[in-house]
Amino acid sequence: MARPMGSSGFEAALAVCPAAAQAYSKYCGIVSGCTNANPREGLADLSRTIDNMEGMRDGIFGDIHKLMSVLEFDDVSQFNSFYDFVFFISRENGQKNITVQKALAAWRIVLVGRFRLLDRWCNFVEKYQRHNISEDAWQQLLAFSRCVNEDLEGYDPKGAWPVIIDDFVEHMHRIYRPSDCSSAMESQCSISNTFRGLNLLPGSKR
Repeated sequence: MARPMGSSGFEAALAVCPAAAQAYSKYCGIVSGCTNANPREGLADLSRTIDNMEGMRDGIFGDIHKLMSVLEFDDVSQFNSFYDFVFFISRENGQKNITVQKALAAWRIVLVGRFRLLDRWCNFVEKYQRHNISEDAWQQLLAFSRCVNEDLEGYDPKGAWPVIIDDFVEHMHRIYRPSDCSSAMESQCSISNTFRGLNLLPGSKR
């Protein structure tokens, strides 16, 4: 079995959430090419295996927070793999996309401390998004979270963002003006002022 984490991390994960740890390990082995299976076929087989065990998918999703707490993300690519795994495990009944409610629940777990606009994003999606979340939108949000600041600096309107992200940016501009540091934006401006001059990278943890 491929181990996408250090031995200590894997053993810790097995101890607290064995099913989730094993599923994640198998997932990483497939997408990294460490198995003989074609990645697409391998993931399809893994998905069927999980679905054949009643309650397994929901159980693994319920342990995502525990799994994340013991994993060691030594570089960006490792977190990317975990983030993609969360989308994989959030899919239901062979669907390619995931429901809005499942996406919101997942984002609120995996992007805490990694996406400065997480609360505003989730509120926007919960209120306005009516269609399921595609894998492209899921992945692009992670890229968006890393290159855009609280004031949306770093956002390129000419970039190939999914419509849902463009709509979110338009929504933010419509509600919060750059010069408006009062009322609802006061706390956000305070955060920006607190970190001014620290030269933090866009999307870095705080």
